[in-house]
Amino acid sequence: MYRIPKSDQVIIAIRDVMARYKVVNSQKKLKELVERELNQNNENFKVGGTRMRLLAINTGIAQVEVHCKETEQEKEPLSNCPVCGSKLKKSKNQTVFGGTVTLGHTCPTCTYWTGMKRRVPTRYVFNIKRR
Repeated sequence: MYRIPKSDQVIIAIRDVMARYKVVNSQKKLKELVERELNQNNENFKVGGTRMRLLAINTGIAQVEVHCKETEQEKEPLSNCPVCGSKLKKSKNQTVFGGTVTLGHTCPTCTYWTGMKRRVPTRYVFNIKRR
């Protein structure tokens, strides 16, 4: 049977892993390293990849580089960032006739952006945050 660690424990484990490795090339690899760090004292902790990614981004421990693939535009527009959950800002441009047109969306918290074709995250690269 496994246990779910508290957020403080996960944050400390992420901080220790990032201090040791500086760059981790995937969310899956970071999850494995964080779980290994959490389970050093013969515990049986499991942490979800999404929860760990959100804690790393929102606490400022790591910067995330998002690799995406383009897909066809979906009918409903994006409102929240698929990487960190923040509210997306619309990127607008003025037309020749005085109107505005939305070119895409950007996230103010992480590095995610999307244009007319929807960009779907496929890989996350975690870098230690420079102070």
